[in-house]
Amino acid sequence: MHPDRIILVYNEDSGVFNAVVGWSHKLLSPETYYCPLCRVTFGLAGMLVAWKNYLEKQPFPVTHLHRDEFRMQFPQLAGVPLPVILTEKTGETKVLLTSEEIGAVGGVLSHIARVDNRLEWWRVEHSRVSGVVKSESSS
Repeated sequence: MHPDRIILVYNEDSGVFNAVVGWSHKLLSPETYYCPLCRVTFGLAGMLVAWKNYLEKQPFPVTHLHRDEFRMQFPQLAGVPLPVILTEKTGETKVLLTSEEIGAVGGVLSHIARVDNRLEWWRVEHSRVSGVVKSESSS
């Protein structure tokens, strides 16, 4: 079992101007860059290969949204601190990784491990709810 999709929401607005401003900020002052998800998954030349390969291997679609796009598509979640990684299953959207958790990651490989760990937790929790996981006593 897996989510219908995961949604990666960046703490940066869409558009060329905002991309240039964000890129410049990351280059000139990376320690104060305001999007830890961008910082850990993108380099100055674009998405890091390890992250790109990880996302491409997932058995579900991955949606990338900027802050302005997220607020338009999910107004009910406007109060969620960004960046954030969400899961969506049968129309229900839940937080997979919070902004704080994303910010605590050291690098892309640590980030991948944390996402994997949280997705495994998600699978177990959703399997229990749907009755897919057998209890240890029935094994």
